[in-house]
Amino acid sequence: MLAPRSVIYLGTLSLVLALTACGPGNEGLTAIDETGDETASIVDPGTGSVTDEVSNGNNTQSAIPQKLLLNQAMSVRYESNSILENKAELPAGTQIEVPEDYSTKNLDYRDSNGKIVRSSTGFIYPIKVVSVPSSFASQFPQSKIDSLNKTSGGLFIFASIVGSLQGAEGNFAVVVPAAAGEGFLKNYNTTGKPKFSYTTSSTKRFPKINKGVDPATLSSADRAKWNAIYSELRKVANREIQTPKSYLMVDSTTAKAASLDYEKTGKVALNGAWSIAVQQTAVRHGFANVPCAEFQSELVREAYQRAGYRVSDDFNTSKGNKLIWSSTAAVVNFSMALYKAGWIAWDGTKYKPMTGAILMNGSGISPGHTYISGSDDGMIIVDNGSPQGRDLRKTSDSIISMMFETGVFFLPPGINPPTW
Repeated sequence: MLAPRSVIYLGTLSLVLALTACGPGNEGLTAIDETGDETASIVDPGTGSVTDEVSNGNNTQSAIPQKLLLNQAMSVRYESNSILENKAELPAGTQIEVPEDYSTKNLDYRDSNGKIVRSSTGFIYPIKVVSVPSSFASQFPQSKIDSLNKTSGGLFIFASIVGSLQGAEGNFAVVVPAAAGEGFLKNYNTTGKPKFSYTTSSTKRFPKINKGVDPATLSSADRAKWNAIYSELRKVANREIQTPKSYLMVDSTTAKAASLDYEKTGKVALNGAWSIAVQQTAVRHGFANVPCAEFQSELVREAYQRAGYRVSDDFNTSKGNKLIWSSTAAVVNFSMALYKAGWIAWDGTKYKPMTGAILMNGSGISPGHTYISGSDDGMIIVDNGSPQGRDLRKTSDSIISMMFETGVFFLPPGINPPTW
C-alpha cells in the first residue's frame, strides 16, 4: 500500500506525481481510472459458464491457466521505461486468461489525465485477452486481440482482481526462494541485510528503537500473551509452508459484515484479513488503492482475537492509537500506533526481520508502505498487493526503492530478533 490517506502512499496513498504529458498508447483512449475495487468472475473450465466469484468462498479454484470475466471495464497496459502505459480498454464481460505463475508489479502508471500515478495494489501480468462480448466484436476483431496478446513484455491488468484469482479455498503455495536479481543486489546483500539505512530518521521517530525486552523480565501472563499474538502473525504470514488462504480471504458478504461490525461494535473477526481490509474497509472509505496500513492493522487485530486477547487493551483512545481506519489508515499513524502499544521498533540494518515481523518502508512515515515478513528474514514478504507472497529477490530496483526499503520493523515485547 502506501502511506496515508491524507499524506498518502501505496497502501494508504494514491501518490500522484506532477507529470502530465501523455505517453505512448494513450491516443484515442478515454483511459479508465481503476479505483482498487474491481472484481472478476471465474469461468468454469468444464462448461464455459461463469461461477460465483471465487472471493465468495463457495467454489474450488478451477484448472490453470485461470479464465476470468471482467465485471466492469478495465484497462490493459504495457511497460515502457518503467511506466505502465494504456494499451486498450476492455469492456465489461471481456474474458481474460491468467497463468498459474502470474507475476505482480507495482509500477507507476499513467491515468486518464496523463499523470503518473502510484498504486500499491499493483498489477498482474502477463494476461491474455480471450474474447470480448459480441456487441464489441467490431471494435475488437480477432486480429486486434491477437495483436494485444503479442505485446512485448506482456499485458498488465490492475491487481484488484487477485481476490478472484486466489479465492478463499485451499492453501497459498510455498514461495520457493529465487536467485538474487540485479535489483535486489543493488539494495541488499545476499543475506538480506540492507545496503541502505534509515537509522537516523528511525531513531528520531522511535527513541526506544532496538530496546528489546528480556522475556525473563516479563510476567508469565505477559510472556504468554505476546508469544501467542506473535505466533498468530507468524502463522498467517509464513510462506515457507502451505498456509490456509482462509486466514486472509473470506467471501464478500462475510467480509463486509466483519468490516462493519468492527466499526460499529468493536467486534474483531477471526480471519479473512485481506478481504475485510482491502476489499471492504478501504473500498467503502475511499482509499482502495492504498490499503496497506489497514491490511496490516487487520492482521494485528485478528492475531489478538485468535490468541484470545482484546486489541482494545493496547490500542485505544486513551493512548491515542485506536487501531481503526479513521485513525491508522496511514503508515505514519499505524507505525506510531504499534509503538504506543508497547511494540518494539527495530532497525532493519542491524536486526533481522523474522517471519511475522511488521515491516515499514523507510522509517514508518508517509509516503511509505507497510507489509509483513513471510520468511527468509524479510526477503519474502506479504502485503496487500501480494497476499500470496512476494520474493524481493526477483523484484526490480525501482519497486524495491519505492516500497520495500525496510528501515524499521515491529515485534511484540519479548520477541527479540537476531542481529545480522
